[in-house]
Amino acid sequence: MLIFVTAIVGVFFVRQQGISTFQKLTSQLQNLETPVQTMFEGLVILISGILLITPGFFTDALGFLGLIPFSRIIFIKLVASYILSRYGKRGNQNENTIEGEFIDIDEEDK
Repeated sequence: MLIFVTAIVGVFFVRQQGISTFQKLTSQLQNLETPVQTMFEGLVILISGILLITPGFFTDALGFLGLIPFSRIIFIKLVASYILSRYGKRGNQNENTIEGEFIDIDEEDK
């Protein structure tokens, strides 16, 4: 019975937070701002909703933590730092690059 109660309460909070985040997103888009943080907050709210619907106390606890704005920002920062540490350095390095100097032959002829 407690699992059903947490699911119902969770759906209420997910709806409330989702509407608030959507309004914030539309406001940022109208002001020509980049809504990256808001979109990630929306993603965390969506995942929290899925966790709250899934039966279990651990998933409910994670779902409710995702609905608290302070812990939501911590989740986003943890995931972003993990992704940047794991994949960020690989994209910037090119092992086939050879550094050196060159002379533009067409420029010398003129």
